[in-house]
Amino acid sequence: MKLILDPSYEVWDAFHSHVPWSQFTQSWAWGSFRSSTGVQVARVALEGKEGRWLISAQMEFRARRGGLGYWYAPRGPVFSSRVPMEKRRMLFQRFITELNTAGLKDALFLRVEPHAELKKPEGLLPRISKDGRLFSFVRAPALNPSSTRLIDLSKPVDVLLSEMHQKTRYNIRVAERNEVKVRVTRSQEDIEFFFSLLADTAQRGAFVPQSCPYLRDMIRMLSERDMLRLRVAEVNGVMSAGSVEILYGDTVTYLHGASSNDERNVMAPYALHWDAIVSAQREGFQWYDFWGENPSVSAMPDWKSSWEGISRFKQGWGGRHIDMAGTWDLPYNRFMYELVFLLRRFKK
Repeated sequence: MKLILDPSYEVWDAFHSHVPWSQFTQSWAWGSFRSSTGVQVARVALEGKEGRWLISAQMEFRARRGGLGYWYAPRGPVFSSRVPMEKRRMLFQRFITELNTAGLKDALFLRVEPHAELKKPEGLLPRISKDGRLFSFVRAPALNPSSTRLIDLSKPVDVLLSEMHQKTRYNIRVAERNEVKVRVTRSQEDIEFFFSLLADTAQRGAFVPQSCPYLRDMIRMLSERDMLRLRVAEVNGVMSAGSVEILYGDTVTYLHGASSNDERNVMAPYALHWDAIVSAQREGFQWYDFWGENPSVSAMPDWKSSWEGISRFKQGWGGRHIDMAGTWDLPYNRFMYELVFLLRRFKK
């Protein structure tokens, strides 16, 4: 096996865009966008004897004070679909071991979010040897959502409708009766209006959204690569809801959504998502990914009471709930790792 550093764009996306349920956070374009924000990005892959990639990860270096930064693979690493489940732990171990000798910037720890469903993550995540010592992964709070809902777009429209909750189907019809109009736009005016809806939604849901400059640059850069679209739903010509979708490989991901505080009875978000699902199916995508909802059991680490409302909304669309392996850290200095997180808790 051989570790590949800084491969070409063509080879990178040929691998990641053909992995079932493709992850946009591992796409070349996403890495380029993150680089434009000042984040250092590294792309690495482990190649097998036949020259085929077995596992790969796009990683970001997250700098911290005092040089105590860490490498982070958002929704990665990603395994080749050719690698059987029983060989993934060994392969993961080999990959991380090779990373440790690859000359990357020194880090306090490595953070991963394996592209794998939750079975027994401790079985997937091995102990790693470095400088004659053994290191173990520890669970960390999720950065990207550790659970999501996938709609299988290979199913006929009538089957998709039948698998929804009855109230979801009813609300789609309510939006139709209220003549909610849906369209895709790149207009700067529409983008700015969407940001105002996002601010209203954040205040209503008591969360902090991404900053407008960050979102503005993301929309611009990924739209130029035909990888992002803003879909808006209008009532009487006024935007009532909007969503940012990322298109990569076989998957359309609903990344950001917003809706107005006014005229909520017209059910504009239902028209928005139904139009997005039907459009993605018509364009030949395999999956519509709702990106994040609560884990299936409230005792799981990443379950949040504040997510209950949006999780119920997403559950109404049917599809399949997926709990992923989650976010895990590999501390190279356990004492310093614990100290850093202890200090962060005291600062809150």
